[in-house]
Amino acid sequence: MKALFAYMDANAHKNYVVIFDDLKRLDRDIQFHWKLKMEFQHRDARVECPNFNFDETPEGEFIETILVAQGDLERKQNRRQVIQKQKARLERGYWPFFPPPGYKSQRHPVHGKILAPDMPRATIIKEALEGFASGRLPEQMDVLSFLISQDYYKARASAKTYVDDVKRLLTRPIYAGYVEYKPWEVSIRR
Repeated sequence: MKALFAYMDANAHKNYVVIFDDLKRLDRDIQFHWKLKMEFQHRDARVECPNFNFDETPEGEFIETILVAQGDLERKQNRRQVIQKQKARLERGYWPFFPPPGYKSQRHPVHGKILAPDMPRATIIKEALEGFASGRLPEQMDVLSFLISQDYYKARASAKTYVDDVKRLLTRPIYAGYVEYKPWEVSIRR
């Protein structure tokens, strides 16, 4: 939306019709929906939708508000359902989020999605963690030097990013075979 508005502002001499394939694609948050509509109106842009006729009458705005509120409710219910399922997976010892470095998601016939080693990064991380635990790589900077020497970092990043990354590798329970998620009060478990 920001890019669209920036384009419209840079080309203000043109007339615009913005088409959303469904009213729910415009927005599923009631307050933001009306703010977004105001931004289009401010730019004299018309908003259209194949399955909804925008009617600027009080009755039309009422129906639009009801439909947007329905989308808002669905969004919030979906979020709650996803969190419930992810929390249940965590409580059973599974990692339900995006895989951490060195892992990938893999479908298991009995357990569903599980973490599996993502080679060769998994081998490099394992060696770095074991080197730190044994004292062979006694400092975080030694771990960082090892990771760099193994071409672990393909893209260039700032030195701070590298140090923060090493800190995360050394402190995340997942690398010791444990899961936890404090925001949802899921205590540490295998």
